[in-house]
Amino acid sequence: MKKILNFFSNILGFNKLTKYENDYLHDANIRSSSYMGFIVVLLEAWMLIRQGYSKIFPKAQAGGDLFELIIKYTSKYWLFLLIGLGLMLFCLFYNREKKLTKGKFISLLVVGILSMAYTSVLSLETFTKTSGTITPIMAGIMNTMLVSIYVLLFVIGASITAYALVNYLKNKRIVILEHLAIIAFTLICLAFGIYVSYSDFWGGKEIICFLTMVIYVGCLLIYRPYITIIILAVSFTGFYYILLTYEGGLTFADQEIMINGVLRNIISGDSVNYVTFFISLTTICFAIYHGRLNEARKSKALEKSAQEDELTGLYNYSYFVELVQNKIKNLEGDNLYDNVFIFIDIHNFKAFNDQRGFEEGNKFLIGVGSKVAELFSDSLYARQADDHFVVFTNQNGLIDKLKVLNEYVKTYDHEILLSINAGAYHLISGSEDVRRSFDRARYATHLIKNRFETIFIEYDKSMSDAYHKRLYIINNIDNAVENGWIVPFYQPVVWSDTKELCGCEALARWIDPIYGQLAPYEFIPVLEEYRLIHKLDRSIIESVCRDIRDSIDNNRKTVPVSINFSRLDFELMDAVGTLESLVKKYNIPKELIHVEVTESALIDNFSELNKMMNKIKELGYSLWLDDFGSGYSSLNVLKDYEFDVIKIDMRFLSNLEESEKSKTLIDCIIKMADRIHMLTLTEGVETSVQAEFLNSVGCSRLQGYLFGKPISKDALYKRIDNKELIVSNKIL
Repeated sequence: MKKILNFFSNILGFNKLTKYENDYLHDANIRSSSYMGFIVVLLEAWMLIRQGYSKIFPKAQAGGDLFELIIKYTSKYWLFLLIGLGLMLFCLFYNREKKLTKGKFISLLVVGILSMAYTSVLSLETFTKTSGTITPIMAGIMNTMLVSIYVLLFVIGASITAYALVNYLKNKRIVILEHLAIIAFTLICLAFGIYVSYSDFWGGKEIICFLTMVIYVGCLLIYRPYITIIILAVSFTGFYYILLTYEGGLTFADQEIMINGVLRNIISGDSVNYVTFFISLTTICFAIYHGRLNEARKSKALEKSAQEDELTGLYNYSYFVELVQNKIKNLEGDNLYDNVFIFIDIHNFKAFNDQRGFEEGNKFLIGVGSKVAELFSDSLYARQADDHFVVFTNQNGLIDKLKVLNEYVKTYDHEILLSINAGAYHLISGSEDVRRSFDRARYATHLIKNRFETIFIEYDKSMSDAYHKRLYIINNIDNAVENGWIVPFYQPVVWSDTKELCGCEALARWIDPIYGQLAPYEFIPVLEEYRLIHKLDRSIIESVCRDIRDSIDNNRKTVPVSINFSRLDFELMDAVGTLESLVKKYNIPKELIHVEVTESALIDNFSELNKMMNKIKELGYSLWLDDFGSGYSSLNVLKDYEFDVIKIDMRFLSNLEESEKSKTLIDCIIKMADRIHMLTLTEGVETSVQAEFLNSVGCSRLQGYLFGKPISKDALYKRIDNKELIVSNKIL
């Protein structure tokens, strides 16, 4: 029974709607009213022209009073023209978010005042009088409808005038005036339909005007279904009732009336059509209502997805930025500079996700989101992405709130160490770029990422300088490549036994016209973070090929050069194809190019990377494993891939002279490499003691400051020419 009641309650529109659904239906009615107003204006303008051409001008030329003729033949057309114009402008200018402009305000004020003033024309109207063909009841009904139309015109004019004044002067929106204007228009349509159809019912037009008006009201202006039933039922029943009204009273039984000496059958078989039309129109109105309601719910769902973060229910970042921009526009004076952009990062969240699983990770993020909403309830906040949250708030009490949030995060799991890192950037102007401001706060946050004891840092001038350099790097990587600011520096690689030059590693350097020579740690992490590193690496590969070609063309003894590929190179470009095309372009012997791949690049996506590594080998390039021992899966990498050379990480040489364990580990690595048919190179060699030990345990190649820092091509040639470096005749 309850389900049946709920079903009918829903069908009839008794169920409670959300504010969004109510607003959506109201806005739809506003749009419909603007269309109806426009149609009315066109129709009445056409009727005015027609009446003037066919009646007013001929009669005026025959000596008739022009003013009386205009009132007699066009008063109702002018009335409806004002109604249509007022409603059309009111609905076109309607905006629930914005204040009326001066021009729109004046337009509405003028049309509203004219509408109210025009009701005075009622005193000049010729009211219907009783005659041989018109009974007193018929005359009374027609006059009542006429007066109602004028009264409702005044209501519409007053509503428009009041709405315009309040909106423009007080910047407020009075919803009841919007509803009042539309309801008055609805009643005018019905009154007009009854007035015209009743007066012409026996003249051949019958009820066409009435039916047209109820279709307008029922299909364009959508109310709750039960309200629609009431409006249509009252209209149809009332019109049906007054059609049977004559001098002697009501006659439902006889169904016949003598009009002008002719016996009229009012209902006969048409009564079925009349009821059928009522039922059909009611059904159509129901369908339109529920269709619009479904549209409202879909729109709400889309708007929600565009505004909310799906996981936490907080604002998503894009919508949040829009809200912050709007809030900044409304801030003035000291209120402006007291606000800060906060970027919050959950430290060690990846470990929590790995150990507890994604479901628990999501629960944790939901909890953090709720805590952020609780602590910053008077501010704007959002989930930016992953485990990152952003807040735009007043700086008062900020540190205390962050401490509470950090305590919540720290105590969430007693086995995994969690904390927050928060960076702040102060608002300095009303034209602040919101996204860039949060980027600055984020930049500050990253500076304390691995410091559990520090939860808050504020963006300052030194960070600003570094940040602008960072932006400069991002924005100028293409310029740097095109203008030759990025060049390879070459670090010598020597045989461990003869110390003769057997190769070089190409390392990128950025010689900038503004900042001078940028250190690799300044630009490489930035380019990796913004996924631009492949542009630099491609440039280095081409420069290396060009330099080797230059060396060959100048009959210099040429040594192989090793180039580095990162994980991102394989993602962002066809690394192997790029290498092959450049080697062919410069006609370089493939034995002069060694490809280094870092161990960390090979941890994930095994099958795809294995194909690429095999392709490098098949094409004839020597494949080296860089930074062996720096990751977590070194032995797996050796098992899964075929390398020609293993580069032992320099950290193995730390305290080599005092650490027997380091010597043993290096010795074991070299022997293991030899047994799986791989050669070895140790980087970071700085002392003769280290060099001699490595030679004694069988490491074939050495690289480090003992043999030379990375230098330019010309400086390398100079060292070779000065016999500081002897080029080996043995090239492998």
